[in-house]
Amino acid sequence: MDETKDPATEGGAPSDGPHWRRTLYSLWLAMFFVFLEWTFAMTFVPVFLQEDLGLSFEQAQRWTGLFMALPSVAMFVATPLWGTYSDRIGRKPIVIISVIFTSLLRAAWYWADSPWTLLGLGIAAGVLGAGVTVGQAIIASVAPRNRMGEAMGTLQTSMTVGFLIGPVVGQFVAGMIGPRPTFLIQALFAVIGATVVWLAVEERFERPEAVEGFSFAGAVTRDLRPLVGNRQLQALWVMTFVVFLGFSSMWPIMTYFVQHIGVPLGRVAAYASYVMLVTGSIMTLMAPLWGRIGDRVGHKRVLVGTSAACGLAVIPHSLVQSYAQFFGLRVLATMPGAGIHPSTSALVARTIPRSRYGGAYGVLASARALAGSVGPLVGGGLGGFGLIRWVFVWTGLLTLLASLWAVRAVKQPSDSSEERSGALAGDAAAGQLDVGGVDVHADPEPPELRGRDTG
Repeated sequence: MDETKDPATEGGAPSDGPHWRRTLYSLWLAMFFVFLEWTFAMTFVPVFLQEDLGLSFEQAQRWTGLFMALPSVAMFVATPLWGTYSDRIGRKPIVIISVIFTSLLRAAWYWADSPWTLLGLGIAAGVLGAGVTVGQAIIASVAPRNRMGEAMGTLQTSMTVGFLIGPVVGQFVAGMIGPRPTFLIQALFAVIGATVVWLAVEERFERPEAVEGFSFAGAVTRDLRPLVGNRQLQALWVMTFVVFLGFSSMWPIMTYFVQHIGVPLGRVAAYASYVMLVTGSIMTLMAPLWGRIGDRVGHKRVLVGTSAACGLAVIPHSLVQSYAQFFGLRVLATMPGAGIHPSTSALVARTIPRSRYGGAYGVLASARALAGSVGPLVGGGLGGFGLIRWVFVWTGLLTLLASLWAVRAVKQPSDSSEERSGALAGDAAAGQLDVGGVDVHADPEPPELRGRDTG
């Protein structure tokens, strides 16, 4: 391998020049609008279900759990398909197609007259919206390896800011024009995100010379190959699943919990959105910081420490008696929690060959989608049966368990490029990489790719 060329880039992109940063910032803006659209209705839908559709407090919680769980099942099924297809035709067109179809389905909420209609549209959006997850593969393919944690942390802030500002804007618009017209405004933000990707995001993608026959079963098995054959990716998959299982259990009950601790129904959406706005701002600042710290001290250390601290801060949520106490504990848990995702993404980027980034991140997104299909059922079920406070105990214990798992199973890749190259040269024939002193089976590559730096 030519040592003057950064192995972190492909297609002639400069190793640390303006290209990857321009791509990062453009994609950040696009994903901000996309994720803002995803959470636009989060705080006012609970009120919409109770006031417009006539559901009780307990019924609304159970339906909210279904609204979040079943679309995640659909996303879990569809994500490997989109990830594999993006490795064949490019990630940029997949993101654009996915966002456009999601916006159309979201606009159709305007005509929904029952929770069953909302559920059906949500499931369809889960299938077609799963392609958005390959966006991070665009960044992973252009960012230098020694800046991967910073890049992934920065990109995560687009998701965080969009997710947590979306409810603030959504409840404000719904208060001005009503919930149904707000669904149309919500869809418009997704269209803006797709337009930014189309006009501003530059992807340098080389189509594979050999194209295999395409089938769903083939897509799933192809994407699972790096998971089955790579113990590091297996460990990160489990880590992601456990953490996201806990976090997603809180999703359906957060707004209802604000109502549970005494906030009047007419103010619930606004008060819940204030919490999300502040915690989103904190994550915006902390995620890139945790990424940079991980680039210096090791992403495994950051992953273990932040997940443990987050878990310890979530459990006391179950004891709060006022909105102020809840607000303070959300801030306390968010500060370390911001480091979990960028650390996991950076560790994946140093484990999988660049030619399989789409599939690898698709597999990791599948872990989140699978957890997201179970967690909301747990949270909505507990809340629907009067056990809403136990959701926080469950989430905190799962996050602590994930930290212990990371200590035991996740390995810190070597920071030495020469050591990585030497390991590759010695182990390419055996199809193995040395990651943190432990043999980790690499994803099988064709002969013409042997000897590349796969980290």
